Amino acid sequence: MIETRALPDVPTTEEQLDCLTCSACCRGHAGVIPVSASDLVRFKREGRPELAARVVPGHFGDEAMETRADGACVHLGRPGLPHHCSIYDMRPDICGEFERGSWQCLEARRFDARTRATS
Repeated sequence: MIETRALPDVPTTEEQLDCLTCSACCRGHAGVIPVSASDLVRFKREGRPELAARVVPGHFGDEAMETRADGACVHLGRPGLPHHCSIYDMRPDICGEFERGSWQCLEARRFDARTRATS
């Protein structure tokens, strides 16, 4: 017989979708946070070449943010603030364009909930 487990509910209202208590979009697996050519230029132009140096091959031949062993972006978390971006002002364009409550946001939250439930 197949054992099934109930997954945690994923918030769906804007009041429940607090990015600073979630950060599911910053976790998952390697290669999912793309870095554009304009991001790389901006990192160097703004005096942060170390950000460009930490970019790795991503999906479909794109560049991506490096991830830790747990699948989270290497820039996720600051002392005492595990869901905050340590490079918020310099984050890749896609991070700034990621919309709270979008289908991508909800899917990232579902993926994160499934991952946590099966860990």
